[in-house]
Parts: sequence; C-alpha cells; structure tokens
Amino acid sequence: MPVFILLSLLLRDVVSGSPAQASSSSYSGEYGGSSGEHFDQSRNQLDGPITALRIQANNKYILSIQVRYGGMWSRIEGNPSGSQSVMPLFPGEGIVQVLGRFGSFVEYIAFRTNLGRVFDYGAGSGLGVAFDAEPLFPNTVLRYISGRSGPLVSAVGFHWDKEEGIGGWDQSTGSPHTKNNSP
Repeated sequence: MPVFILLSLLLRDVVSGSPAQASSSSYSGEYGGSSGEHFDQSRNQLDGPITALRIQANNKYILSIQVRYGGMWSRIEGNPSGSQSVMPLFPGEGIVQVLGRFGSFVEYIAFRTNLGRVFDYGAGSGLGVAFDAEPLFPNTVLRYISGRSGPLVSAVGFHWDKEEGIGGWDQSTGSPHTKNNSP
C-alpha cells in the first residue's frame, strides 16, 4: 500500500507537468537560552519585507527587538521599557547575515545588509558562544525572526528566503550583489 501511494504522488507530478521547485528558504538558529516564551513572526512577513528594526541593549544583553515588516511594526519581544535604537533599511536593502553571541540570553547581535552596512548592538565582548547566521541559498535575505523572550531576548532564530526586488548575498563570491548582478 505505501508503494502505491508513493507512485501515485510521483505520477501526479509527472502528469500535471509541475516543474521541480528550486529551494530557496532556510533557517539559522535557534541561538540562545531556553527561558521565556516562544515567539514566531512568520505571519508578519505577509505585511511586506523587513524595512527596519528597533533594538534595545545594555552593556550585557539584548533587552528587546522589534521588526517592521513593510509599514507595520511587530510586537516588541523582550523588555519594552526604555529607548530603542532604530535601524531603517533603504528600498532594495535586505539583511543577509547576522552575527552574535549568547549565553542564557542574547548578549550581542550585528546585522549586515546586502549593501554592506552593519548595525551592531550589545556588549562588544563577553563569555558567550558566538554565532554566524547566513542563508543557505544565494539571492535570499532575512524574511522573519523567531525565538524566545521574557524580560530579555533569550534566543533568536532567522528565517531566510527570496524577496522580490531585494538582492541577497552570494556566498560563492563572498560579496553582496543585487538581483541584476546575479551570477
């Protein structure tokens, strides 16, 4: 019986003529501790591409993170009190790499864009474990984040995929490029 089901699924694709889809989505993470409540901003990406981030940090931890998708801000993850630093993105700019460090909480985070700009937050040095999050596929950018938060940002994960009109990062050449300059 299982063989019949498998064959019918394979034949359905052959008969319908649907071409094989090239994979473009990937996930990096989860980086950090296990405390706090899980959050997932996958629905927020329906409002549009990431256009800005608001980060609040002190000399030890990332206190909060908020992402603007299109023109709509997500919920604040972490501690919403205090002033946050805003990182606006230019039209056609996307996040292609996230570096950071974590222990029980996220200590440091830096975002690199396809235009070569870098925005970093938190303690420049510490005892935590370093991470380097990048998409698996060329021409993909950060589409949304997930993780864990409570009084601080406990953990973060990064979800990558293609975004119309935004060039990604090409790991094969080690340099940012736009869709018009793809290899």
